[in-house]
Amino acid sequence: MVFLNKKIDFNSIFYTSIPGFLSIVLTLISIPIYLNNLSTQIYSSYIISHIFLSLSLFLNLNIGKISSIYLQNKNLIFQKKIISTTLFLSVSISVLLSLITLIILYFLFSNNSELNFHHIFFGLFISIIFINIEYLNKGLKKFKIIAISNFFFYGFSLSGPALLLLLRSTSEINNNDLFFTSLIIKFFSLILIMFIIFNKISFKLMLNKETLGIFKNQSVWMTLTNFYNQIFDYLDKYLIKFFLSPVIFINYTIAQQVASKLTIFSGAIISVCLPSFSAQKIYMNKKKMLNLYYFLFYLPISILIIIFHNFFDEILTWWLGENFNQNFLKLFYLFLSLTFVACMSHIIISFYEANYLAKKNALIETVILIPFIFFLIYFIVNKNIIFVCYLILFKEILLLIIRFSLIKSFFISKFFYFLSLFLFLLVLLFNVNGIKIPYYFIEILFFFSIIKLISDLYKNFYPKL
Repeated sequence: MVFLNKKIDFNSIFYTSIPGFLSIVLTLISIPIYLNNLSTQIYSSYIISHIFLSLSLFLNLNIGKISSIYLQNKNLIFQKKIISTTLFLSVSISVLLSLITLIILYFLFSNNSELNFHHIFFGLFISIIFINIEYLNKGLKKFKIIAISNFFFYGFSLSGPALLLLLRSTSEINNNDLFFTSLIIKFFSLILIMFIIFNKISFKLMLNKETLGIFKNQSVWMTLTNFYNQIFDYLDKYLIKFFLSPVIFINYTIAQQVASKLTIFSGAIISVCLPSFSAQKIYMNKKKMLNLYYFLFYLPISILIIIFHNFFDEILTWWLGENFNQNFLKLFYLFLSLTFVACMSHIIISFYEANYLAKKNALIETVILIPFIFFLIYFIVNKNIIFVCYLILFKEILLLIIRFSLIKSFFISKFFYFLSLFLFLLVLLFNVNGIKIPYYFIEILFFFSIIKLISDLYKNFYPKL
């Protein structure tokens, strides 16, 4: 276990996972409060306001992420130059791109009285800066402060405003009250995470030409990937919100929100493995790191889901009460399947980015984009939400297979990995379609393939442990 403890920073993974675990608790508490105390119109507007802020995921231009990779193995003086350049660019692009985005959103959605565009501008501005500074802290391995600030910025800011519904009459509260409260919490998180940068490293404004060159070469492809992710992950919600009923939108979004908690674990791993991948220069070290981090997510999460999947129906019924329905259960299983596959893809993408292969990933997604949008619009126009989820699942599986195949030489036990993944998805999709058959045989095959996969990992790495 010496190798594992040395190569995998379990403490940092634990710290970066804490906000996610806490946000799960907040989600479990807040969603029933929102559902029981808000009209579908107000709640759907609150959700879409936060979804607009997700545009910051590509509007940040990946300046912080590139910096976190570039910071590795650099001396303190050079790190100061990288950080200074990153902060200057972050603030500049945040003002410019938030303003441009605000104009576009106002032109498209000015008729929606529940949206406050001044609040959305402020939210985009602080979100872009926060994401870039968060990555700087990841590059500096300040995982404790990242954990605290992330909890407030992503978890508490979304669920915390539910307290207003308990403290004030619901008739006095609208989307603007909830969203503004959320923005105050996000702003506090930004001040907190910026304090560490300014407190730990003293520097004056220094723009570094070499750093600017790295941004120029890598930012386009990483940003293109994030832009595609915005389409893949959020276009369905935009279309459903504005073309279908608020009830359908809320069911769809809550099912996705609950299932997306899987990204807590993959996100924590990526936070640690991204700088670790970039620090490795030897092929065998890269191979060991990729397999260990990849299967650190895949093995425990897949096993836990297979063990507990039979109880999801009862748990969701207890949690949502009269708001629960069978369509929600189907959506949940589908989102659980596609989110699980997407999480594994994200770990592979981090390996691409750490090795300056972002262009390759962007080209892959470019090919998939147009047919995906065509079928997405077709299914939404025909009001077939279940088929929308199947489409996204198919897209995620296809992307995973392509991304995996391009770096397959880095992976071990490929056959048993894909066999176990196939059986895992088969069990979940049987639940979606209400197929009542004994799962025992499939589950036995799944655990057999998992045991073989673990055995292969052990044999490959044991001599070096």
